[in-house]
Amino acid sequence: MRLFVAIELPERVRSAVDDLVGRWRSSLPKARWVAASNLHLTLAFLGEVDEARLPGLATGLTGAVAGRAGFQLHLRGSGCFPPNGRARVAWLGFAESPEVVDLHAAVGRALRAAVGHEPERRPFHPHLTVARCSPPWPAAANRRWSRAAESSVGEAFEVSSVALVRSRLGAGGAAYSILHRFALGGAA
Repeated sequence: MRLFVAIELPERVRSAVDDLVGRWRSSLPKARWVAASNLHLTLAFLGEVDEARLPGLATGLTGAVAGRAGFQLHLRGSGCFPPNGRARVAWLGFAESPEVVDLHAAVGRALRAAVGHEPERRPFHPHLTVARCSPPWPAAANRRWSRAAESSVGEAFEVSSVALVRSRLGAGGAAYSILHRFALGGAA
């Protein structure tokens, strides 16, 4: 099964993102925009994992979040990957949060220990993917989207858990289902 670990967004934040995207979409080139219901902050993408590994994943993720207090996140900033030139992905960022960076590292260590998952080598850049740009956007569109969220988007929200999510790819895009939530502080 295809899996990833993510922070879920409250409905009010997804709605604020949807409103922002709605205001900008017509002024940008063609893209596959992510449905508001699929927006999340990915902490780790595992790819294909044998179902027999789920108990080890659960144990590892429980340990990764145990003893960690909840914290707040706030969407702020926008940009594209790559940051200069022809964009392939448009994103919304988060205000600086050492807690999310630490949580990302703890999840990575837990996944390596539990299933041998090697973490991404690129530096962690907490973001929401809001569009996949196909064909890639020209530099001018990249710069235009990078101004979309110069101020905050929506309200700050409390992070109280991480989710192990299954992703099923289909003709209409990815469908996500939560396999398990791991509460910060170790509660189930």
